[in-house]
Amino acid sequence: MIADSEGFLHPQIDEGRCIGCGMCEKSCPVIIENGNDNEFAPHAYAVWSVLDRARSSSGGAFSAFARLVLSKGGYVFGASFDEMLHCRHIEVKSIEQLESLRGSKYVQSEIGLIYRRIKGLLRDDKYVLFCGTPCQVAGLYAFLHKDYDHLLTLDLVCHGVPSDELFHAYISKVSSRLSGQVNGFEFRRRDGWGKAPSISLSGKLIPLYGVNNLYMEAFDKNAIFRKSCYTCKFADVPRIGDCTIGDFWGIGRHGSPFKHNVDKGVSLVLTNNARGREFLEQLDEADVFVEERDLSEALIENHNILHQSVSKRNRDGIVADMLNSNVSLDEIEKKYKLVDKSLKGIIKRIGVKYHLFPILKSFYNKIIIVKSQIMK
Repeated sequence: MIADSEGFLHPQIDEGRCIGCGMCEKSCPVIIENGNDNEFAPHAYAVWSVLDRARSSSGGAFSAFARLVLSKGGYVFGASFDEMLHCRHIEVKSIEQLESLRGSKYVQSEIGLIYRRIKGLLRDDKYVLFCGTPCQVAGLYAFLHKDYDHLLTLDLVCHGVPSDELFHAYISKVSSRLSGQVNGFEFRRRDGWGKAPSISLSGKLIPLYGVNNLYMEAFDKNAIFRKSCYTCKFADVPRIGDCTIGDFWGIGRHGSPFKHNVDKGVSLVLTNNARGREFLEQLDEADVFVEERDLSEALIENHNILHQSVSKRNRDGIVADMLNSNVSLDEIEKKYKLVDKSLKGIIKRIGVKYHLFPILKSFYNKIIIVKSQIMK
């Protein structure tokens, strides 16, 4: 795998060793037809794990499925940061190891030799859970060349992915701006919705706002993704995984009332086939909350289930300046105006910064519900 000028990895054929068998093309999920027989109208569920909700960036649905697979003597594969803050897919085989897989990582993870390891486990009749972006799930299926009953795949509701190189260029810039060494990063706090991204700076946890949070400001504007993300063929139904997981944004605002507190986060789970439903039904009712919701409600504020992200006009310049060590975050903000200065953005930032987000969100939800009732 060779990195391009933006830090994104691409496969490169070693012409000296190639025998012309064509297996690389036969295993490429973009080139081949994936033969996806999943449902065009999956069932939608609101889910949270009682055991994991307080330490997950959403409702903890991933952890609930992971616990189930581990209880069967299986193995779980997901994205994790190493000690140098590089994002890689790793294998875990105990509940204690799950912590490193929890939490959102808005950066492309490196797969490495994970597919080969999964194939070996499945051949040994072991249970395996693989969680990743839809293209990573499709890549696994293309590599395996067959289905396995003991494999459970979870595809993420994915906006797109920035490169690891760009993320580290940003880390370097924010370190300089705050005059310290960043040794930890959380894209989203794990104790509920409405918490600012945070860094561990010289041992102290610091929330990020405004220019310091420019990476996520650019992410939210679709400005730093891999170019192929803007034409992703997996951002549609039928979805590629056995289940799709994400945040259940807007729950209760667009459908039937949701009579539960959402401040700690609620996961969205789509069951895309019989296997997905089977695993969902096996979740322990005492430890996992599950409520079926209308699919249309789930789609309203989860645009990327059905659609690719639209590239920002200045995308190439923003990426180049993010990667340029001589360009500061302040200069990037002055040039591209990425920080959300709208009234909604300002209110959200104030709510997050002064811990008023749950109150403001509740008030906003009531306005939306009343408005929708009036329009009816």
